[in-house]
Amino acid sequence: MLERFTRNARDVVLRAHEAARAAGAAEVLPAHLFVTLVDTDGTLAVNVLEDLGATREEVRRVVRGLTGHRPMGLSTDDAEALRLLGIDLDDVMRRIDRDLGGAAENETTGPRKVRHARPRFAKASKKVLELSLREAIRLGDGFIGSEHILLGLLRAADPVVIGTLEAFDLKPEDVRRAVEEAERRTG
Repeated sequence: MLERFTRNARDVVLRAHEAARAAGAAEVLPAHLFVTLVDTDGTLAVNVLEDLGATREEVRRVVRGLTGHRPMGLSTDDAEALRLLGIDLDDVMRRIDRDLGGAAENETTGPRKVRHARPRFAKASKKVLELSLREAIRLGDGFIGSEHILLGLLRAADPVVIGTLEAFDLKPEDVRRAVEEAERRTG
């Protein structure tokens, strides 16, 4: 399917692997696709988001805040809920890492690093890419571009993507409409 992706869209997918690996994630999540999409210069998707008031730096900041720096996709809210139950997530992760032969107990704490050279795509991310193809077909395009990935992320209703849009007082329909309008203008 990657042969149908534009160079920029293919770059988004490949860099999402790197973003997941750098974060120590075992899987490429929709949030990784979203962040690398926003980091790609000169694409229709980025232009639409910026025209709607969602600048790249602010989008990255919001995504970081929504995803936190917790392992296995757990959010800061998840860690706080566990803390209220008397469970220190960071301590649990340190013990797991130590017991499985990972970091030494006296190492500084931080995000748990997973030893995967190339994280696999999460089911949700695979669904985003499938929906990107469907969006391209729906719009009558013979390729999958950054705008189709953005529409796929919207259609998948990923909580990080939707939460990020809400931070800018945007609804998925607003972004969808703006993408479709921008695509009509560019022909």
